[in-house]
Amino acid sequence: MVTVEHESPIQIVRDHPEVLVQLLRTAFDIKVPDDIVVRTVSEDFTQITPAAYRADNVVEIRERGSPTPKISVVAETQRAVDPRKCRSWPVYLTALHARSGCPSYLLVFCPARRVADWARKPVVIGHPGFTLTPLVVGPGTGPLVTSTAQAAEMPELTIVAALTNVSPHTEESLEITHAALATIENTGHENATLYTDMVLGVLPQAARKILEELVTTGTADYKFKSDFALRNQAIGEARGQAIGEARGQAIGEARGQAIGEAKMLLLVLEGRGLCVSDEMRERITTCADERQLAEWGRRAGTAESADDIFS
Repeated sequence: MVTVEHESPIQIVRDHPEVLVQLLRTAFDIKVPDDIVVRTVSEDFTQITPAAYRADNVVEIRERGSPTPKISVVAETQRAVDPRKCRSWPVYLTALHARSGCPSYLLVFCPARRVADWARKPVVIGHPGFTLTPLVVGPGTGPLVTSTAQAAEMPELTIVAALTNVSPHTEESLEITHAALATIENTGHENATLYTDMVLGVLPQAARKILEELVTTGTADYKFKSDFALRNQAIGEARGQAIGEARGQAIGEARGQAIGEAKMLLLVLEGRGLCVSDEMRERITTCADERQLAEWGRRAGTAESADDIFS
C-alpha cells in the first residue's frame, strides 16, 4: 500500500532528481560527470516486460549537450521485507539498461534497519556472475551530511537522510535537518511546508518535539521566515514554558530507556557466558540509540562471542 512514509523520499527525487547524483557520489563513491542534466523519465518498463513491473522512480543523467544518458538510476522505497522484490528488482535494472544503453543502478530507500540489512544482501539470479546488490540508503549508510553548512548546500540530500533514518535522531542531527528545511523554505520552494511536515511525520515523538522547537525558534544561523514558522510559533506559544520542560523530559526518558536496554544487553551477554571487555562494556553503556541497542540485543541471543553483536 502506498503511504506518505513510502512516498516521502520519492517525492524529493521527483522534485529534485539531482539528489540521486549526490547520493551516488556521497554514499556509494560512484563517479558522475560535473556538467550534467538530470531528468525523471518513465517508470514503466512496458517495452520488454509486463506492465506490472513499475518502479517508484527512474532518473536519467546526461552530460550537457548529449542526446544519450550517461547513467540511469531506479529509485525505490522499501518499508518491509518482501522476497518478491528479489525477482522484480533485477527486471527493473536489466530493462532500464536495455532501454538506456548505459550503466544503470538500483537505489533503495529503507528507513527500517531490519529492512535495510535485508535489502543489502546480494540477489543471486542463478547465472554465473549475474548477481545484483542494491545500493541501500537507510540505517548503516551514513552519515551523509555532517554539518549545518553542508545541509544548506545540499538540503534535499539532508532531508532524504532524515526520512530514511541514515543517522540517529540526536539533537545535533536534528539541527542539521532544521538547517536544510529552513534553507528550502526560505528559497520559496513550493513544497517546503510539505517537506517539513513529512520529516515531522516520521520522527519519534521526542525527536519531533525537538525539531518543532527548532522550526519555531530557529538557531543563530538558520531561521524560518514565512507563515509556516508563524504557525509553529503559535503552537509554541500555546505550550509556553512546557515545551522546554517536555523536551528535557523526553530526552531524559529516552536516555533512561537506553540505559535500561544497555543493562539488559549486558545481562544477556553475561548470562550466556560471553566475555565482555571493558571497551565493549563502555560502548554499550554509552550508546544512546535505542534502535542500535535493540539490534545488538537481538544479535546477543545467538552470538557466539560478544564481538559478533557489533559486526
